[in-house]
Amino acid sequence: MLYGILLESARDGICLGYGNQMWKKIVQELNFEHESFTTLGRYEDNLVEKIAECLADILHEGTPEYYMQFFGECFVRFFTNYGYDKILRVAGRHFGDFLHSIDQLHDSTKFSFPRMKSPLFHVLEEDEHGALLQYKSRRRGFQRYIVGQLKECGSQFYHEEIYVRIQEDLSTNEYTRIIFRVDFNNSAAKETSKRLHCIPNLPDITSDTFFKVFPFCVLFDPSMRITHMGKSIKSLFPYDTVVNGRHLDEIFRLVRPDIPLEWSNMLSYGRHIVFLMESRIALRSDKGTKSNDGTVTKKPKTTAGMTGSSAIRLKGQMKWISSWNMMVFLCHPILSTTEEMMNIGLTLHDLNFYDGSSEILIAGMQHARQLQAAIDKQHAWISKLQATKVELKEWRRKGKRLLYSMMPRHIAQMLQQGIVANSICESHKLITVLFCYTLDFKDVVHKLPPNEIVQVVNQMVIIFDQCSDKYDVFKVETKADSSYMIVAGIQERVSQRRISSSSGSSIRSSVGGDSLDEVLPDIKNPLGLNQAEIVAGLAFDLLKQSKKLINKISKVPFKVKIGFHSGSAVGGIVGHKNYQYCLFGDTINTASRVTTTGDIGRIHLSATSWELLKDSIYFDTTPRGQIEMKGKGEMQTYWLTGVKDAYVEHASIVDSKSETLENALLSEYHPTMYEINDRKKSLANVINKLPTSSDQCPFSSFRSPPSFI
Repeated sequence: MLYGILLESARDGICLGYGNQMWKKIVQELNFEHESFTTLGRYEDNLVEKIAECLADILHEGTPEYYMQFFGECFVRFFTNYGYDKILRVAGRHFGDFLHSIDQLHDSTKFSFPRMKSPLFHVLEEDEHGALLQYKSRRRGFQRYIVGQLKECGSQFYHEEIYVRIQEDLSTNEYTRIIFRVDFNNSAAKETSKRLHCIPNLPDITSDTFFKVFPFCVLFDPSMRITHMGKSIKSLFPYDTVVNGRHLDEIFRLVRPDIPLEWSNMLSYGRHIVFLMESRIALRSDKGTKSNDGTVTKKPKTTAGMTGSSAIRLKGQMKWISSWNMMVFLCHPILSTTEEMMNIGLTLHDLNFYDGSSEILIAGMQHARQLQAAIDKQHAWISKLQATKVELKEWRRKGKRLLYSMMPRHIAQMLQQGIVANSICESHKLITVLFCYTLDFKDVVHKLPPNEIVQVVNQMVIIFDQCSDKYDVFKVETKADSSYMIVAGIQERVSQRRISSSSGSSIRSSVGGDSLDEVLPDIKNPLGLNQAEIVAGLAFDLLKQSKKLINKISKVPFKVKIGFHSGSAVGGIVGHKNYQYCLFGDTINTASRVTTTGDIGRIHLSATSWELLKDSIYFDTTPRGQIEMKGKGEMQTYWLTGVKDAYVEHASIVDSKSETLENALLSEYHPTMYEINDRKKSLANVINKLPTSSDQCPFSSFRSPPSFI
């Protein structure tokens, strides 16, 4: 498991380098629950590699290794926001010092990231032109990530141009072990080292003085057997415990670094690596005091003493004393609270005065409660943030659902992409417009009180909307005279308009949420019906459901006329504050005339719509003859008389599956059919028969030039 700060830095780098759109695509591809990560959260080790692989697949350039190195560079830039750059700046005077201090830097972050399994970095050799750096970790696939981190640290903090290459791969099934050759100018560091290490020639100190200065130390010989143990450590074990002469591994377990406890490793790693060892044998549960006569008086066992600590952890550095030919582990106990100190049996007097252990412990006692409160507050904030993200996603879904109900999908997407609303103007070569008129609604308006009028209108709109939601159509408007207008064919358009550079910042907000737009029409129109067939199915549905609308005055269903016509039109957004999508053209007027000249309870259609239905295997039509229409003269019209067995068969499936399908990306919808039919009718012949529409746009007076798509 790795901390979320690594993933969050990768996310930040992708957003800055490739845009928010790219990150949202990655989120969709990898099915992430959220678009961001919590820095203190724990995640799977392979997520960084998955993101790199996904980015390479989407961009079709570069390799996952290239992007892993890019993420390593992003991590260094990202954690400067958290103040960790200050630690790196004081890690050493030169880049060579920094390489020696990497292990200590990881150790210093244990308080912020207590469960971090940090890798091991060890300088094997060093010369004027660079160094050999060994990297060891249980994680896989982070070699290039380390390269990116080293190069960025050298460039940003030490102004060095670093060249890193993998010189040797010694990885096993258990570990990743890489030897890097890091090339940089290391001559200045060598000169500084010589200048600072001018040591005066003084007499050697005695062992007695040495062990008084270092009460927390363990001395052992090349055979790894303990020669002496500092008095402060020895006092923690039972009085009869024999430690001198025993193998170091019998008394202590090496926690860090993850290397075999061997003399050669102590000599090699002891120069720059922080060691952490834990006692293997049980500690005393109480601490006695020695009187002047030498007898030991045991303290009565308190609750803390009886509980006792089974082990103590010691952290420090290995130092080789050449005159003794022995290695000494100079250390201090790891203590976090006074309770832990009491359990172990230590007092402030036992601690080293010169290394600040006692001061750190006392200061920690004072700030522990404040720190814990801050941590609890942060965890509460993180939990609240996750809940807020879920809520925000839900509100976005609802907002998109509302927007798509106000205007066609492709128009809504253009607005989301930052296109000026009043510059949107488009020519539709073929659409089908349906009107549904309620003839006796005026009686209701004159005779019912206002609240009941609203109830009647609301019931009518709800029933008609439930019908239209099942089909791939767009409701243009519902007028006060209770006329209902539906258009089919608009939703088939695919936005091909290019986005200007000025709207680049707005496009990011719309990416990642339109995947449903490509799927939804197929679900609403699984049979591949043409627009006239879709409107015909809706017309029968409206006629059937209108019988549920009872006139409260006459106590019988409302009288309804339905008609539709197919033709060309021009559409666009009008209004500056309250946007409204409107259609203009003779097709709308003709559709209205076809509806008004029809009969109550019947579905009337024009000759153009009949051309789209004459070969349909789903609907029956009957000629009505020539009909005089206001402003149009005589026109050939037809009746839509019924549905064929093929349509009834599929409609029965829908009736048997009346459940409402809930889609997580957009909204609820009621499918009309489920079985897919590959039959798709070509409209080319019909379109060619239609008269060409004028290219004049009613919005040409606006300053922004209209765009015909």
